[in-house]
Formats: sequence, structure tokens, C-alpha cells
Amino acid sequence: MFVETLPADPQVHDAAVRIARRCRHIVQACLREEEWADADREFYKIARDELERWKADNPMR
Repeated sequence: MFVETLPADPQVHDAAVRIARRCRHIVQACLREEEWADADREFYKIARDELERWKADNPMR
């Protein structure tokens, strides 16, 4: 699990942002507009955590 106060690798961050936005688009019709940023943050946390775990398990990539 990542520590939210530590900066992410720029590539991990960019990928996590893209994944979060794409995931939010799936459920966006069920959300009020003011909830979009909250959904982005929650999806970002999940995506970043998974990407950082994958990167740790595959150091040569």
C-alpha cells in the first residue's frame, strides 16, 4: 500500500490518473457532478496502489 503523503513516480501517477478517470466514466451517470472528484480520488488510490505493487514485483519493467 502506498503512503499518500509521498509523491508517486511520474509514470505511475499519470497512469493512475488516466485509469481513475476512465473508471469514473463508467459510473458517472450514477453520480452527481459534485461527486466526480471524490470518485476520481478513490479510483486513483486503487489504481496507484495496484500499479506500485506491480512495479515492485516487476523491477525490470
